[in-house]
Amino acid sequence: MIFSRVPEITITRPSRNQINSQGQTMPVFISHKSSDKPKAIEIANYLTNRGVSSYIDVLDPLLQSADNITAVIVKRVRECTHLIAVTSTETTKSWWVPFEIGVATDQERRIATFALQPSDLPEYLKKWPIMTNAHHLEHFIALYNRDKTVVALSANNATRDISSADTFHASLKRNIGQY
Repeated sequence: MIFSRVPEITITRPSRNQINSQGQTMPVFISHKSSDKPKAIEIANYLTNRGVSSYIDVLDPLLQSADNITAVIVKRVRECTHLIAVTSTETTKSWWVPFEIGVATDQERRIATFALQPSDLPEYLKKWPIMTNAHHLEHFIALYNRDKTVVALSANNATRDISSADTFHASLKRNIGQY
C-alpha cells in the first residue's frame, strides 16, 4: 500500500484556490493502466485531500458513453496542466498511457511518473521525475502550487512555455533526489 488506506473518492467542484485568474481549473491528469486503477484512485484522493484537483478517467461519465474515446482523452489531457503516469509492471502492456503522455508532451504539460514498484521503466518515462512515495508527491504538490501561483499572477496565463515545464521537471527531480 502506498498510503494507509484508500478513501472513497468524490467528485466536487474545484475550490477557488484551484482556479486560475481566467476561471480555469489546473487539474492533474492521472494516467494509468486499468489494472492499476485502485492505486491511481488512491493517488487522486491524496492530491484532492491536499487541495489539488485531479482528473481520472474512471470517474468521467463522458467516457462511459463516448463513441470517440480518443477525442475525449485528448480533450481531458489538454484541459490539465500536469500529468502523473502511474506505472507498474503492467504498464508496458498499455496503449493508453504512452498515448496520454504523448498528448501531454505535445501540450508542454508538467509530467511525472509514480512507480508503484521497482520495474524496468521504458526509456521514454526516464526523461521525467520518477516518484515512488507520498513524500515525493508532497514535492510534486509544492511545485504544482508554485505553478498555480505563477499562473494566477501572470498577465498572459494562457501560454505555458517549455522552459517552465523543464524547470518543473528539473526542480522535482532535484527535490526527490534524482539528478
